[in-house]
Amino acid sequence: MIKKLLPRGVKQYLWYLFKAPQRKWIGYGTIWTDLRGYLVTRKGRRNLQPVSVCIGVKNRSNNLLDYVVASLNRCENKELIELSVFDCGSSDHSNLEDALRREWKGRLVYHRKEQPFARSEAFNAAVEQSGHGQILVCDADMSLPADIVKRVNRYVTPRSAWYPVVKFMNEDGSSRFYGESTGMFASRREDFIKAGKLDESIREWGKEDWLLYFAFYKAGLACIRTKEPDFIHHYHPSLKPDDFVPLF
Repeated sequence: MIKKLLPRGVKQYLWYLFKAPQRKWIGYGTIWTDLRGYLVTRKGRRNLQPVSVCIGVKNRSNNLLDYVVASLNRCENKELIELSVFDCGSSDHSNLEDALRREWKGRLVYHRKEQPFARSEAFNAAVEQSGHGQILVCDADMSLPADIVKRVNRYVTPRSAWYPVVKFMNEDGSSRFYGESTGMFASRREDFIKAGKLDESIREWGKEDWLLYFAFYKAGLACIRTKEPDFIHHYHPSLKPDDFVPLF
């Protein structure tokens, strides 16, 4: 009963401090960092700063166009959005760059290099070629909320990075919040670089995102987690290799 009477902002705040995924994985040792970071984000910003949406891709061209680009075109403050795409030689589209420039009228930074896809390397390259001080790193399978610029500006500060708990769509059309995922995040570009970026020694799927998450904490940044029902990861078959071993 008491829970129902609490304002949504208070419930989100209590959930973040006591129930968010970092409690399960790293306990309460970061509670003061989290408290400080969350309180800083409550202040917000008067003047919105631009955001670079950074994506590494190979042979997910249609998803990139149908989900990411389509949702960006519905966004507010499109003039503040840069799309930075590093393409590891996609062969599923005749000319991905032309398609991106045709569908997305905002600022685009695109680079193509014929190489095997390794998530850490591709996403690091997308960040490195980007031009703004704030970055949002996300997969090609994502639909972004219309006010994504405002949300990044709210949760990304010199003391915090943002790790939204996004809605994952299942094959049968149902959905769930997947808090164990840290693949999508936003931060200051300089903090990402200072934290060591994504570990390029990891060539397969997984672990590089959690290692960066821990690196942000070691650098004194709170990893703000918020449930975002309109931040959607669309279904695709699992990319986990058969011999994948979870980090936890």
